[in-house]
Amino acid sequence: MNILYDKLRQFKGKNLYALLLSNKLRIIREWYCLRRYDDLAYIKMLYKERIGVEINLINPTRWTEKLQWLKLFYRNADMPVCADKYRVREFIQSKGYGSILNELIGVYGRADEIDINSLPQRFALKANHGSGWNYICKDKHHAKWWIWKQIADSWLDMNCYVFGREWNYQDIEPRLIVEKYIDDSPLVDYKILCFNGMPKYLQINQDIDGRHYVDHYDLEWKHLDFTYDTFCQLNIRPPLPAAYTKMLAIAKELSTGFPFVRIDLYDCAGRITFGEMTFFPSSGFWALIPPENNYDEILGQQLILPAPNHNLELYQRLMRGKA
Repeated sequence: MNILYDKLRQFKGKNLYALLLSNKLRIIREWYCLRRYDDLAYIKMLYKERIGVEINLINPTRWTEKLQWLKLFYRNADMPVCADKYRVREFIQSKGYGSILNELIGVYGRADEIDINSLPQRFALKANHGSGWNYICKDKHHAKWWIWKQIADSWLDMNCYVFGREWNYQDIEPRLIVEKYIDDSPLVDYKILCFNGMPKYLQINQDIDGRHYVDHYDLEWKHLDFTYDTFCQLNIRPPLPAAYTKMLAIAKELSTGFPFVRIDLYDCAGRITFGEMTFFPSSGFWALIPPENNYDEILGQQLILPAPNHNLELYQRLMRGKA
């Protein structure tokens, strides 16, 4: 099954049937992984597989290690709210930034509740409880809605917690949300990496000619030579956003109280639009490349871990070398 699943992962971006089958296989793998591995065993196994080294949870120094430590030994009641793409709207409004929220068209329990005829010609369909579970519809009259409904329902049947043990997703009530299509071309996704309440780096995501590029910059707009192992760098710096200073101020305020969070924003002709808040990018299992530039350690130096407040018995056993 794993071989079939890996092949489907490579093909699913081009074929909706492969995407649907891949999701159904993930539901089976979810059941299997939950019963075979506890959080610690699963994180250790996946870290070695994806990053290529044994994880150090006793004295973590890498950014990717510290994200795994936070999964196991830290809890913050606001994190499940902010990870929920529907309930995060409450959090944003409570901070006085309701004006940056994209227009919400509808919230649904299953895909059959969505009347596509009542939707605008272009819209964004998302699952509130996961990552990458979305459909950007540019013309509903040409949409293969009958299969997208099945794909959307498959999102609702998955629990994102299982795939990387991100606890903040575990108890989110699954829903489908439809938001206004962001009409800005080319759409640049500004992802602000915030460490202990301070913006430190910018991750710029751009789609050009069918390829997805991920570049990083410091706050002075200097390009940094690293990306993630599944992406390429574009090395073409986009224009400084018109609302750049305001974006950093918003990211600073929204990230206050969190050891690490990535704040995703869009700048559309000077108007800031909120994307999402992400506490564990790719669940902390992205290898940073090229490895010789050592950015996993460099980012790790920025993240000061809090005192553990969860799984304290396991933490003590780990510190004694008995876990």
